[in-house]
Amino acid sequence: MAIRNIILDLCGPVITIDLDLMNAKFRSYGVKYDDAYQRLYATGLTKRFEAGSIGKREFFDEVRRILECRMDDSAIEETWNTLIAGFPRRRVERIKELSGKYRLFLLSNSDEVNAQYFRDYLNRESGFDILGECFEKTYFSCEVGDRKPSAALFGKIVEENGLRREETLVIDDCKKHCEGAGLAGLESRWLKSGEDICELNIETL
Repeated sequence: MAIRNIILDLCGPVITIDLDLMNAKFRSYGVKYDDAYQRLYATGLTKRFEAGSIGKREFFDEVRRILECRMDDSAIEETWNTLIAGFPRRRVERIKELSGKYRLFLLSNSDEVNAQYFRDYLNRESGFDILGECFEKTYFSCEVGDRKPSAALFGKIVEENGLRREETLVIDDCKKHCEGAGLAGLESRWLKSGEDICELNIETL
């Protein structure tokens, strides 16, 4: 069965992220830990924020408590968005190419702070409304109340958009997310470290 629909991950396949940038920003505000992001992730805080189960106020309070710092809300928000290392022009062109051949959807585990920043960043760096023009619909986990690797989340996208599961491909740089897609009956391609969506030949998958 030919692939007609693609559900594309954001961080990794589209934009390049580097959590060391965020950790360095935390240190610039006086945080004593070198692995600030990893400490927050280990508590489950980031997953709850991505799933929309907590709001910004509770998140900021928890960041201050866990990292034992006095950063104000605006400093934490600025730091939380300091993770993007780039959005190569070749990927902009690749997304435009894919959108002309497939029904394209974006699915990202993103919290409400990152989600708005990502929207603005993608459109600014691409020079046009890339989300609106190239993707049929964008799904941020915080807005739908669920996060990858939930099979139910992939199923929700399929049902809402009338997709045939055997014609739908998920491209993600996380193996667990691809496994979740498989549980939902979707095809998947795990984009491993060093691989680039620009070199991926979808027709041969």
